[in-house]
Amino acid sequence: MEGIQREREKETLKAALLKLREEVPIGDYTVKWEVPTGKGTVFDAVVNFQKILHEYAVEIKMNLNPKMLDAIEFYLREVGRKVILITGAITEKTATELRQRNIQYIDTLGNMYLTQEDPFVILHKTGRKPQGTTKEKPANVFVGTRLKVIFTLLTTEDAVNLGYREVANLAGVALGTVGWTFRDLKLLGYIRVYKHKRKIMNRDKLVNRWLEAYPTEIRPKLNPKRFTAPDRNWWIQEDLNRYGVLLGGETAAAVLTKHLHPEYGVLYTQGDIQELAKALKLRADPQGNLTLMDRFWKGEALQINRTPIAPPILICAELLAEGGERNMEAVKMIRENFNV
Repeated sequence: MEGIQREREKETLKAALLKLREEVPIGDYTVKWEVPTGKGTVFDAVVNFQKILHEYAVEIKMNLNPKMLDAIEFYLREVGRKVILITGAITEKTATELRQRNIQYIDTLGNMYLTQEDPFVILHKTGRKPQGTTKEKPANVFVGTRLKVIFTLLTTEDAVNLGYREVANLAGVALGTVGWTFRDLKLLGYIRVYKHKRKIMNRDKLVNRWLEAYPTEIRPKLNPKRFTAPDRNWWIQEDLNRYGVLLGGETAAAVLTKHLHPEYGVLYTQGDIQELAKALKLRADPQGNLTLMDRFWKGEALQINRTPIAPPILICAELLAEGGERNMEAVKMIRENFNV
């Protein structure tokens, strides 16, 4: 990974480690960037401390908010080793949530939570706030309609080598958005050009970034509406192809995994839903068991047992947004079995 983003990450890690040194005599340390996990993805870095602390893998999140934490927790749990989350200034709410999830972190202001057994170390600092009103600009590739471009690249075979106009049509975005997104993905190291062919690099990490951004950047813009469907097996009883909808969320996970017993369902719709609402006897209910959302992409639907299914990455995103241990387990199964 090269360019502006890598320089920002280096600066963020350096600032956080300087704050750590104020609290613990860690001595010198070495940083190795982009270290493989052995599972097809990489850590941002691995830090070896001379004193007190062990070797830690590092994940750097330039902008962190609580809605990203389910996806982050899932990823950190899967890598199976000690990881420190390094980030810019975080809020008290996010710091509390990280500690409750036992996610170790250091921010650039010196708020931190670190713990290890041998030698025993526990650090917990909170309440440090930035001076002035300067606000760090977000990493611009994982926001807004650019995430629709990334979604298309991750779900359409060899979309990375299609023309920009064709990608724009598939993603439903402006042509300029595609050009800027491709440029920034190259700068971030997610696209590499070799012999005039583009290739997506570090796909697992790109998927993780997309999953983290989904709850705040995409889902609220899909016009979600919640209903109660009186028949709890509506997704089995009704021919969904008839209504041009795609199954998502826990109900889709139940089809993919044959393991999860769904409590809530999702349908991605296009156009008028009156016929569907009548067939399922839907009643508007903010606590209901079915959410209808706008379909935001084009392309063929996955058909399993004649049930139209949303792309597996989108099913994982919904499961992580809903949260819960059972959904985490379903995400793991889907990612393993459907190359998410």
